Amino acid sequence: MKALILMAGLSLAVPTLAWPQETEHQYRAEAYAFAAYEATLGAAGGGGGEVFLNKGFALGGEFVKAENPIGEYNGAFNMYYHFGASTDKRKVEPFVTGGYTWLYVPNVDLPHADGGNIGAGLNIWAFKHAALRLELRDTIGGRDISIIYESGGNYYAAPNNVVSFRIGVAFR
Repeated sequence: MKALILMAGLSLAVPTLAWPQETEHQYRAEAYAFAAYEATLGAAGGGGGEVFLNKGFALGGEFVKAENPIGEYNGAFNMYYHFGASTDKRKVEPFVTGGYTWLYVPNVDLPHADGGNIGAGLNIWAFKHAALRLELRDTIGGRDISIIYESGGNYYAAPNNVVSFRIGVAFR
């Protein structure tokens, strides 16, 4: 009888010794695609991704295709900070970002230009793995001259500061 009581006691005690399971799954990466309206230049589109490092900090990169004089193609390498961890339970995830921007205009006999960017936005998680992404981004850089001559005979202005509003989707 003592053995039966001991076995019953142990079977009740063992589950209390187990480690608690994590209730919220934290994601390690996000990918996104967007369409943008750049205040002085027009439409653009692109995509990128982020890898989470620790407690909201992430590193990411993106590629943008635009029909504008600051750079028809550009890429960025950014640091992100997401306020709060990216988990299943978070429905709104605000973030800030900033980093290096590489700008390139094809068919121009000038080297690419360097710049930077800063921005802020929201991921609104409508589904477990998909969100609406809204972002305001300011790209600083480009050429220091106001008019560039393209070999095809086209002239255009090259502003050094472009603010864009982006709307897109994010996936985790």
